Amino acid sequence: MFIVFGFDKQTLTKHGPVFRNRCDRCNNEELWLLFTRRTWFTLFFIPIIPYATQYLLVCPICSYGVAITREKFEELKKVADCNMDLINNKIDENEHKNRIIELTKGRNTNRYNDSDRYRFSGKTETQINYLREMEEIRRAREEAARAEKNNSDG
Repeated sequence: MFIVFGFDKQTLTKHGPVFRNRCDRCNNEELWLLFTRRTWFTLFFIPIIPYATQYLLVCPICSYGVAITREKFEELKKVADCNMDLINNKIDENEHKNRIIELTKGRNTNRYNDSDRYRFSGKTETQINYLREMEEIRRAREEAARAEKNNSDG
Protein backbone atom coordinates (compact mmCIF):
# COMPACT_ATOMS: atom_id res chain seq x y z
CA MET A 1 0.00 0.00 0.00
CA PHE A 2 1.28 3.47 -0.91
CA ILE A 3 0.31 6.53 1.21
CA VAL A 4 1.28 10.05 0.19
CA PHE A 5 1.27 12.69 2.91
CA GLY A 6 2.77 16.12 3.39
CA PHE A 7 3.05 19.09 5.73
CA ASP A 8 3.54 22.25 3.71
CA LYS A 9 0.22 22.98 1.99
CA GLN A 10 -0.70 26.58 2.84
CA THR A 11 -3.94 28.46 2.33
CA LEU A 12 -4.29 32.23 2.49
CA THR A 13 -7.62 33.79 3.44
CA LYS A 14 -8.15 37.50 2.73
CA HIS A 15 -10.46 39.20 5.24
CA GLY A 16 -10.37 42.69 3.74
CA PRO A 17 -8.87 46.16 4.24
CA VAL A 18 -8.34 47.32 7.81
CA PHE A 19 -6.63 50.71 8.11
CA ARG A 20 -4.45 53.11 6.15
CA ASN A 21 -0.76 52.74 6.91
CA ARG A 22 2.52 53.84 5.36
CA CYS A 23 4.64 50.86 4.35
CA ASP A 24 8.25 50.94 5.54
CA ARG A 25 9.35 48.93 2.52
CA CYS A 26 7.70 50.67 -0.46
CA ASN A 27 6.80 53.97 1.31
CA ASN A 28 3.24 53.93 -0.10
CA GLU A 29 0.29 54.80 2.09
CA GLU A 30 -2.54 52.37 1.40
CA LEU A 31 -5.24 50.38 3.17
CA TRP A 32 -3.48 47.35 4.64
CA LEU A 33 -5.17 43.98 4.27
CA LEU A 34 -5.89 41.38 6.94
CA PHE A 35 -5.00 37.76 6.11
CA THR A 36 -5.00 34.36 7.78
CA ARG A 37 -2.39 31.83 6.64
CA ARG A 38 -2.94 28.19 7.59
CA THR A 39 -0.46 25.36 7.09
CA TRP A 40 -2.05 21.94 6.59
CA PHE A 41 -1.21 18.28 6.99
CA THR A 42 -2.18 16.65 3.68
CA LEU A 43 -3.13 13.12 2.74
CA PHE A 44 -3.04 12.26 -0.97
CA PHE A 45 -2.56 16.01 -1.64
CA ILE A 46 -5.84 16.85 0.14
CA PRO A 47 -5.57 19.27 3.09
CA ILE A 48 -6.84 17.39 6.15
CA ILE A 49 -5.76 19.07 9.40
CA PRO A 50 -4.48 22.63 9.88
CA TYR A 51 -1.54 22.54 12.28
CA ALA A 52 -0.31 26.13 12.14
CA THR A 53 -2.20 29.42 11.83
CA GLN A 54 -0.63 32.82 11.34
CA TYR A 55 -2.42 36.20 11.30
CA LEU A 56 -0.96 38.88 9.03
CA LEU A 57 -1.32 42.55 8.10
CA VAL A 58 -0.07 43.01 4.54
CA CYS A 59 0.74 46.00 2.33
CA PRO A 60 -1.30 45.63 -0.88
CA ILE A 61 1.42 47.25 -3.01
CA CYS A 62 4.58 45.27 -2.18
CA SER A 63 3.13 42.38 -0.08
CA TYR A 64 5.30 43.27 2.90
CA GLY A 65 3.56 42.11 6.04
CA VAL A 66 3.76 41.69 9.76
CA ALA A 67 2.47 38.91 11.97
CA ILE A 68 -0.06 39.88 14.64
CA THR A 69 -1.49 38.11 17.66
CA ARG A 70 -4.82 36.29 17.62
CA GLU A 71 -6.32 38.90 19.98
CA LYS A 72 -5.30 41.75 17.68
CA PHE A 73 -6.60 39.76 14.72
CA GLU A 74 -10.02 39.36 16.38
CA GLU A 75 -10.22 43.16 16.90
CA LEU A 76 -9.15 43.96 13.35
CA LYS A 77 -11.41 41.29 11.83
CA LYS A 78 -14.45 43.27 13.00
CA VAL A 79 -13.09 46.38 11.27
CA ALA A 80 -12.30 44.40 8.10
CA ASP A 81 -15.82 42.94 8.07
CA CYS A 82 -17.31 46.42 8.43
CA ASN A 83 -15.11 47.74 5.61
CA MET A 84 -16.10 44.82 3.37
CA ASP A 85 -19.79 45.53 4.07
CA LEU A 86 -19.23 49.10 2.85
CA ILE A 87 -17.34 47.91 -0.25
CA ASN A 88 -20.09 45.40 -1.08
CA ASN A 89 -22.80 48.08 -0.58
CA LYS A 90 -24.41 46.21 2.32
CA ILE A 91 -24.29 49.37 4.46
CA ASP A 92 -24.13 53.08 3.69
CA GLU A 93 -21.30 55.45 4.66
CA ASN A 94 -23.08 56.83 7.74
CA GLU A 95 -23.72 53.39 9.16
CA HIS A 96 -20.10 52.45 8.36
CA LYS A 97 -18.82 55.50 10.19
CA ASN A 98 -21.00 54.74 13.23
CA ARG A 99 -19.88 51.10 13.34
CA ILE A 100 -16.19 52.06 13.08
CA ILE A 101 -16.61 54.62 15.88
CA GLU A 102 -18.26 51.93 18.01
CA LEU A 103 -15.49 49.40 17.23
CA THR A 104 -12.70 51.86 18.06
CA LYS A 105 -14.40 53.42 21.09
CA GLY A 106 -11.94 53.90 23.93
CA ARG A 107 -8.93 53.16 21.74
CA ASN A 108 -6.41 55.52 20.26
CA THR A 109 -6.77 55.05 16.50
CA ASN A 110 -3.51 56.75 15.61
CA ARG A 111 -1.71 54.12 13.55
CA TYR A 112 1.65 54.81 15.20
CA ASN A 113 0.39 54.64 18.78
CA ASP A 114 -1.38 51.34 18.21
CA SER A 115 1.88 49.44 18.51
CA ASP A 116 5.37 50.31 17.41
CA ARG A 117 6.20 46.62 17.01
CA TYR A 118 4.26 46.52 13.70
CA ARG A 119 5.99 49.58 12.38
CA PHE A 120 9.45 48.62 13.59
CA SER A 121 9.38 44.86 13.08
CA GLY A 122 12.60 43.52 11.61
CA LYS A 123 14.50 46.79 12.16
CA THR A 124 17.73 47.32 14.07
CA GLU A 125 17.88 49.77 16.96
CA THR A 126 19.73 52.27 14.74
CA GLN A 127 17.02 52.06 12.06
CA ILE A 128 14.29 52.48 14.69
CA ASN A 129 15.99 55.60 16.09
CA TYR A 130 16.38 57.01 12.57
CA LEU A 131 12.69 56.42 11.77
CA ARG A 132 11.61 58.06 15.03
CA GLU A 133 13.80 61.10 14.32
CA MET A 134 12.39 61.39 10.80
CA GLU A 135 8.85 61.23 12.21
CA GLU A 136 9.67 64.06 14.63
CA ILE A 137 11.11 66.15 11.78
CA ARG A 138 8.01 65.52 9.66
CA ARG A 139 5.72 66.54 12.51
CA ALA A 140 7.77 69.70 13.16
CA ARG A 141 7.54 70.65 9.48
CA GLU A 142 3.78 70.09 9.45
CA GLU A 143 3.38 72.19 12.57
CA ALA A 144 5.54 74.98 11.10
CA ALA A 145 3.48 74.90 7.90
CA ARG A 146 0.25 75.14 9.93
CA ALA A 147 1.63 78.03 11.97
CA GLU A 148 2.75 79.82 8.79
CA LYS A 149 -0.68 79.31 7.24
CA ASN A 150 -2.40 80.65 10.38
CA ASN A 151 -0.11 83.71 10.38
CA SER A 152 -0.82 84.42 6.72
CA ASP A 153 -4.59 83.99 7.23
CA GLY A 154 -4.73 86.30 10.27
